[in-house]
Amino acid sequence: MINRIILSFLAIFLLAGCLQKGETVQVLTATPENYELYLYSEADQEESAQDYLSALLDWKLKQDEGAELQFEQTEKNKNDLNIPTEELPVLVVKEEGKTVTTISGNNPREKILMTLENHIAMVR
Repeated sequence: MINRIILSFLAIFLLAGCLQKGETVQVLTATPENYELYLYSEADQEESAQDYLSALLDWKLKQDEGAELQFEQTEKNKNDLNIPTEELPVLVVKEEGKTVTTISGNNPREKILMTLENHIAMVR
């Protein structure tokens, strides 16, 4: 009886170790006018996306005061995204549902800000 219990726990323990763990990615989303901005970053490495966050905030401050821009933060399972982990953080800019530009990896704030300014034309 005790052997069966021990074997059962051992089997459960081994099977649990074989299951793929669901790692999450943080997603910061904003939808200014006809655009969609998605910033994907690893949930446990927020500092790696610091330049991206700074560039997004700088870009937001440069926009017309009448243009309201709100960011929403969610989480997604890494397996649900087609983004390799080594490319995170990733900023995706879409216009009317089509990807306009993508910037990924370790980039300075200035380059990220310039990419946003070059690819998003806000009506003033």
